[in-house]
Amino acid sequence: MYFKQVKDGENEWWMYIVTMFLLSLGYGVGQYPLVWAQSSAIDKHPDIGTAQLEEFGRRMDFSILHMDSNVGLLLLFTIFIVAMAFFLFGIRYVHHKSIKGLITPRSRINWPKVLFGLVVWLLLLAIFEGVSYFLNPDDYFINVQWSKVFWLLLICLAILPIQTTLEELVFRSYLMKGFGLVSAYKWIPLVLTSLLFGLVHGTNPEVAKYGVMPMQLYYVSAGLLLGIMTIMDDGLELAIGVHAATNIYGALFMSYEGSVLQTDSIWRMTEVNAWLMAIFLIISGVIFLLLSKKMFDWGSWSKLTERIEL
Repeated sequence: MYFKQVKDGENEWWMYIVTMFLLSLGYGVGQYPLVWAQSSAIDKHPDIGTAQLEEFGRRMDFSILHMDSNVGLLLLFTIFIVAMAFFLFGIRYVHHKSIKGLITPRSRINWPKVLFGLVVWLLLLAIFEGVSYFLNPDDYFINVQWSKVFWLLLICLAILPIQTTLEELVFRSYLMKGFGLVSAYKWIPLVLTSLLFGLVHGTNPEVAKYGVMPMQLYYVSAGLLLGIMTIMDDGLELAIGVHAATNIYGALFMSYEGSVLQTDSIWRMTEVNAWLMAIFLIISGVIFLLLSKKMFDWGSWSKLTERIEL
């Protein structure tokens, strides 16, 4: 049913080009507030020179621009808010598709599944963080600034999910179903979108700091995990919850040097073992998939290798 949902609306090849262009255009337009804030910071602080701007570009640490981290986070998420609007415009008025259809072929969105993905994945992240702390306790320290935590919490709950949901709509729905139009089997769009997911995240600061191989293992594995749960559950709800949980955890609870989300989180790590992080993701993913299979009665894993019947 999930792949069949692509037949809703129109699917001419040029529509995909136009909609991806609109997404890119929205991403560019959404950067204007950030560019304006950066220019204002340069005018106000003569000490911000070329070296500082290059460092900011690498680390996305707004303290370099003498800006509050929560304000900086809002500026980053403004990019995705505008990109979301442009993307949905393309879906609705270029493809003539329903927005709900991007998420589920059923009569309504299953919000309890979104919550299940969010809560269970947060618990798994916390458990494996505990294992990491046991292995390297010296890498952790409390970073909490209570005057900022409340506003950071609001941003994480109200605005951050727009960013993660946009990525799910693009990769695990729009592109996966689009590739399904020209693919014989479900595993082909699953693999293609997972590789694209890794490629798009290849410019993140984590890659430069911790290396291409471990971080691409992390990103591609995350793409596969999110894609598998989407195909098996015949809907995007679980993936939306899991992706939101990942970024909420990284922004609110545990940030680290080199992360694209440089926030005043409650805890902070001074050093990250990227290989271990990727391994923990894979183990957590297997546990989550097994729990979900039991919880939602998915049936056989052969669903992942079935032919796509439109």
